[in-house]
Amino acid sequence: MSRAKERILEAARAAFSEKGFDGVSVDEIAHRAGVKKALIYYYFPSKEHLFEKVWSSALEELEQHIFNEIEGENIYISKIKHFLKAYVDFVTSRRVISRVIERERAAVLNGVFEKNETWSKLRERYDDFVTKVAKLIEEGKTDQVISSDIDPKAAAKLIADTMTNIPQSPSIAKSLQLLILRGLTNQQN
Repeated sequence: MSRAKERILEAARAAFSEKGFDGVSVDEIAHRAGVKKALIYYYFPSKEHLFEKVWSSALEELEQHIFNEIEGENIYISKIKHFLKAYVDFVTSRRVISRVIERERAAVLNGVFEKNETWSKLRERYDDFVTKVAKLIEEGKTDQVISSDIDPKAAAKLIADTMTNIPQSPSIAKSLQLLILRGLTNQQN
């Protein structure tokens, strides 16, 4: 990837994180990146396509962070603990990326832009992430660590929606992590 394209993506990520999709213009992103507006359109046909790239890469970074943390873990309860810890770590330490997801998630999920192909792709991308979390929960049900009455997809959506909105307070983040763990597993530790 060219350095100019990287600067555009970095500037777009910061701008979308601060102001959301509607609050940012392509002119502002160009100014922040130190490039001409035409160069942005050379790489991305529209602001929506640029946002799609930023949103998708933010989710990719989140997935890599949390799922790499649990790779190779054989004991399910340890796996879910590491998953939750990695999720909390990501959203509290990588606020710019987390805010990109957080700011527009409601619009993407509630179909505000349903007829727009780019926004439909964003929803599909988020749904893919939730499905990966649901598979992790389903694994716990199969191992009889997670209660059989837990709906993996609903639990995954709850976790994804809640964790992305974690405040900066470490004690609240830790409490939320324990609440989710205990709610899923009925474990005390």
